[in-house]
Amino acid sequence: MKILHQFLLYVALATMMTITLSTAWGETKTVKKEIHVFLERQNLVAMENGEEVYNFDIVTGKDGKETTAGTYRIFSKHKKYTSKKYGSEMPYTMFFTKDGKAIHGTQVATLRSYLHTYLTESVGSQGCVGLTDDNAKALFDWAPVGTPVIVKTEEQ
Repeated sequence: MKILHQFLLYVALATMMTITLSTAWGETKTVKKEIHVFLERQNLVAMENGEEVYNFDIVTGKDGKETTAGTYRIFSKHKKYTSKKYGSEMPYTMFFTKDGKAIHGTQVATLRSYLHTYLTESVGSQGCVGLTDDNAKALFDWAPVGTPVIVKTEEQ
């Protein structure tokens, strides 16, 4: 039943491109949030109404476990999560693909991002987008379910 509820919530939110907020004076304000993941640069940019809110170093998939370019949406969030497949802790997890790719906190993300970008892709993730725990928490608090996640190479 919980999976059905999450699926229905995802379908409802997937149809929304914006978030509408009500003010104390009865006005509404439209907020458009997007997360852009740049695979070549190994960074993530969070945008709100076209303005950059966050710019974080990340680590993405290693050879054979690549993070796939495409447009997705966050459909499930968990403050504390443990990978069922790898047994590793994934704080502030936001799933964006049905095959288990997520944005989440990870250990030594900045160092891994640098090594992944400039030296070897073997230090990459299992396909997820890894951030420092502090950055993952900030993004987790900022991005609601339904937020678009655009994963792209530099050419896109």
